[in-house]
Amino acid sequence: MKLCIVGATGWIGGAVMREALSQGIEVTAVSHNPARLAALEGVETAVADVLDTERLAEVIAGHDAVVGAVTDRSTDDRSIIPGAARSLLAACEQAGVNRLVFCGGGGSLEVRPGVRAVDEPDFPPQYKAEALAQAEALAIFRTADTPVEWTYASPPPHHLEPGEARGGYHARVGDTPVVDDQGESRITSGDYAVAIVYALTEHVSVRGRFTAAYLNV
Repeated sequence: MKLCIVGATGWIGGAVMREALSQGIEVTAVSHNPARLAALEGVETAVADVLDTERLAEVIAGHDAVVGAVTDRSTDDRSIIPGAARSLLAACEQAGVNRLVFCGGGGSLEVRPGVRAVDEPDFPPQYKAEALAQAEALAIFRTADTPVEWTYASPPPHHLEPGEARGGYHARVGDTPVVDDQGESRITSGDYAVAIVYALTEHVSVRGRFTAAYLNV
């Protein structure tokens, strides 16, 4: 498999890249930041802005699949997230690449029937704008008229933590978070990356959403 990772120099994109490489997948790392790409080893690299659909299509062409791991926490504007969803779908279709996994958010998971985590009063305010932007991206995927076989990968609503893969996570298709015996929902970036690469290679939740978290702390 030849995989293009857009946002490969971020912490989630980087985790996905390392997991893909460990499984023998050929990777092209894409970022808008040439300096950060220059520090990578063992991968092809390409500079592209995720919102530049024409350039993105050029970079994506010839790959078997794409992972989008894009956000921007340097400003208060989170419009890059839904913009990335639109651009990635259009670029994949233009390039003839039929498989896309989007690293999404967990705030739109339903903690109770019809009630999203992001709408709860205790949802961390510093993450609310990003969670709402990710919810908008999910709506874009769900309403898109596209031949692209997309998958939206959600981490837990509150606890996506830096760390290596340790195993013991459970993946679930749909809008309900996975919780452990204590009612917690958490996962490390390493295991989130494992779940993403598995979904990519095994065609999990095509044109749908899945989430993953540990069953035991």
